[in-house]
Amino acid sequence: MKKQNLIGIVFLAAFLSFFFFEGYSQNLVEIYKKGAVKLVPETNYAQGNDWNQVFRSYYDKMYDTYIGKRKYVTVLSDGSVVVSHSYVDYYTLFDKDGNFVREFSISTGKNKKLQKPIAGALNDKILYTKSDNMGKIHFVDLQGNVKKIVTVKYSVYDILPLPGDRLLVTGFVVGKKSRDIVSIVDYNTGDQKVIYSYWWEDGRYSTSSAGEDVPFFYRKKLENGSEIMVGYHPADAVMPVGVRQSSIRARIAIVKQKIVVAAPSVNQVITYDLNGIELSRMSIPFGKKEVSVEEQKEILRKQIESTKNNTDPTIIPNVSMNVESEEYKKVIKPELVKKMEKDMALITEPVTLPVFTTVIKDSEDNLLFFEIPETKGGNKFNVWVYQDGGNFVCQSSFVCDDYDLVINADRMAFHNGYLYSVQDKKGTKGIPMRLVKFRLSK
Repeated sequence: MKKQNLIGIVFLAAFLSFFFFEGYSQNLVEIYKKGAVKLVPETNYAQGNDWNQVFRSYYDKMYDTYIGKRKYVTVLSDGSVVVSHSYVDYYTLFDKDGNFVREFSISTGKNKKLQKPIAGALNDKILYTKSDNMGKIHFVDLQGNVKKIVTVKYSVYDILPLPGDRLLVTGFVVGKKSRDIVSIVDYNTGDQKVIYSYWWEDGRYSTSSAGEDVPFFYRKKLENGSEIMVGYHPADAVMPVGVRQSSIRARIAIVKQKIVVAAPSVNQVITYDLNGIELSRMSIPFGKKEVSVEEQKEILRKQIESTKNNTDPTIIPNVSMNVESEEYKKVIKPELVKKMEKDMALITEPVTLPVFTTVIKDSEDNLLFFEIPETKGGNKFNVWVYQDGGNFVCQSSFVCDDYDLVINADRMAFHNGYLYSVQDKKGTKGIPMRLVKFRLSK
């Protein structure tokens, strides 16, 4: 009898263990399927920190634009967090409970410190940064000591570790034509294998040296030594405020031992094996939008008229240029109008807009594709699960009572079922930004 009871207990324990594992593996998807997901902050996390000191760069500005809000969150395997700050030369380390530990810097030479954000971690001891202007990716420890430098020939957007001392890197090249790139980079040799490449053939997301003629782009060096640069492709005018097609790069993830490239330039999801061999691709089935030739021309006509009449300040971005100055009236505006009128003839084909801006992988290997918001603060996302090649299984969104949510893959990271992020707390005096550990709730 005792033997039968023991067998029964073992069987029940094994069954409950299996049930718990299976339930947990599907837990987040089941939450997503219920509709809007409530983000509930853990009340005992990150308490007692002096946020006015920790996030003191919050109100930093550059070229009349707030840059201090641009933060980058990296969660290590033990739950500790590194926060990077834009255009400052230090990084902030928090322990697994969210308590401030210390700040550290990365020295790159005599009296020089790196200002590039941490992009991720190879393990708990080696962090890696986004590339600097010379294409250098710095590998450092938590004291800021440089252990290795790997150089690539393009600007890096994101980096993920691959087995065998390799890195999965996505980036872009900006020149007379612009190119999105995903490559596998050997950590030891620096050898690079490009597995995905997309050229922006119409050139509208290109920059140039002064004097070069680039479609839908105006550049002029001013008498005071600064420059004015204006991009005015009609497709960007129908994007939400603050979002430009040129800023929507290919996203990458490692899911079920497969490389996933989410390419907004072609609105596709492409899967590869870990050596970069393409396995499948699928078109994204939501949010397709196209701007016709006539719509583009009408948008550009309105932009030309508003530029002539100084009635639309969005045509001239934040630059050191007074639109009432004689230099602008006599030189800049006539040249800009002439250039825009010339580029009207280049509009000959419809433009397909990207349908998502951000992809975030949760801690159960599901990918959340955030659609381009139609209204400020919108964060509708579509959940992609890798099952027999990958499928979109449901649609959801995040809501939060306590924080003004900003959806950004750089400042949001899943770990063990929780979502870690830096967000602004509502109704707070002083600096409102906090490091938060969110629990996802139905």
